[in-house]
Amino acid sequence: MKRAKAVSLYVAWVAVIAMIVIILGFSSQNGGDSVSISEKIVDKIISLLNLDDTIARNEVLMENKNYLFRKAMHFSEYFILTLLAFNALRFLKLNKTKASAFAMLIACLTAISDELYQRTVPGRNSQIMDVLIDCSGALVAILICWLFAKKNIDNRTSV
Repeated sequence: MKRAKAVSLYVAWVAVIAMIVIILGFSSQNGGDSVSISEKIVDKIISLLNLDDTIARNEVLMENKNYLFRKAMHFSEYFILTLLAFNALRFLKLNKTKASAFAMLIACLTAISDELYQRTVPGRNSQIMDVLIDCSGALVAILICWLFAKKNIDNRTSV
């Protein structure tokens, strides 16, 4: 049983590191490539959801669809990173308060490091707004972890 827990702990931390590598991989793309890739993804999603006409009729959405998608991705990446970090930290038997604090710290330090790193990538810059969006994604993930933890406690006490 101890071996299974050790493997689970290892896998949990590999997932955290993999997510950080994915985030940094996206940040390593030069500005033009990054914009081009996200535009293609946005257009594909819009097409798959059959929203071409709806988006085309809304000038504000049409002009800002890529910007909105990119910001949503910032939020989502750090939401996922925080869930993974919280999970890995709980394997270390930290209570949910400490696990939450450390998961937020991991996410926010990664966000700051990522934005500073982007300054070195051609065609990229760093924006404090992106760090705020990233940390917002992390905070929402923590809130959800707390809600699920409370629900699990409530379910155990009601049985």
